[in-house]
Amino acid sequence: MSFFCQQCGECCSVMGQVFAIREERGAFRFLFENLYTGEETEVEVSVPWRELFSTGKIPAHWQDPCPFLRLDPAGFRAVCTVHATRPATCRDYGCWRVLVLDSSGRRIARVMERRYLHLAEPSLERAWEEFRDGIDHLPDDAWENAVARFFRERGYSVFR
Repeated sequence: MSFFCQQCGECCSVMGQVFAIREERGAFRFLFENLYTGEETEVEVSVPWRELFSTGKIPAHWQDPCPFLRLDPAGFRAVCTVHATRPATCRDYGCWRVLVLDSSGRRIARVMERRYLHLAEPSLERAWEEFRDGIDHLPDDAWENAVARFFRERGYSVFR
């Protein structure tokens, strides 16, 4: 399974509920704690992102973002300012198994977890529900192939 981050920031926009800065260790170094597991990781704000970390925007619509998440200067990409030293939980995370985009690159759907399809295009809901009923019995690989076929037949790009 491949994964390509679109830098939307959704995954980290609520991570302030999971992670907290325990200690500032100077020179843009911090002790970062996973509040659920107690795991601690020393992280460092990468040199190219230090100014952004210090002065960058944190959008109001992010509920409780990771303290190291910022928007790039243009305001379009989410940036993890500690990406190079981020905790293992962050390294292992992938927000989708199958990604579906329209011809303009807008996200239409994504499969997350084992078989949860998050559909962002309301006009496909009925067709998807009817189609899904016929593939629920399939093994995971065949199910994923069927999902890809469903969207490709409708002219969308599918990434896995």
